Amino acid sequence: MAVQTAYAREHDVAYPGLVADMNPIGNQSKLNADIVSIDFGKGVVTSGEDGAVLPSAGADPSTFIGVAMRELNRVTETDGTFAAPIERDMTVVTHGIIWVLATETVVKDEPVFLRVGATNLGDFSNAAGTGATESVEIDGAKFLTGGATGELVKISLGLGG
Repeated sequence: MAVQTAYAREHDVAYPGLVADMNPIGNQSKLNADIVSIDFGKGVVTSGEDGAVLPSAGADPSTFIGVAMRELNRVTETDGTFAAPIERDMTVVTHGIIWVLATETVVKDEPVFLRVGATNLGDFSNAAGTGATESVEIDGAKFLTGGATGELVKISLGLGG
C-alpha cells in the first residue's frame, strides 16, 4: 500500500461542483444514465424518471435539473477530474449556490446559459451561442461572481428541489 509523503500547503479555493457556502441547498439523487462519466460541476438534464445525462444539441431548457455536485464517495477519476461513474448514483443540486466553470468571460448578475453544443458540453455561459457553442437559458439562475473563460464562478440556482 502506498503511503502519502507529500502534502500541499495550500488548496484551491473551490472545485467544479462544490457547494459554495453553508446555506441550505435543494438536491436530488439521480442515476448517471449517460454513456460517459459526468464531471462534477456539469449541468445535467433529465433522463427517464430517475436518471440524468449531459445535455445534447437543441436540448429543451425545461429538461435541465441541476448541477452534478462534487462528492468524494463513488467517484471515478477521468483525465484528472472527478466524475460521477456510469450507472451509479450522484447528487444533483437543484437549488442553491454552486461553483462551475465559465465557458466565456461572465459578469456578476448575468443570466446563466447551459452549453448544449459540442464545445464545453454541460458547462455554463452568459449567451445563447450557435452551433458548437449553442446554449440555452436556465430560468431562475444567475452568476453570483464574474470570471474569465475557464475560471470557476459561482451560480445561483432557484429551481426548487
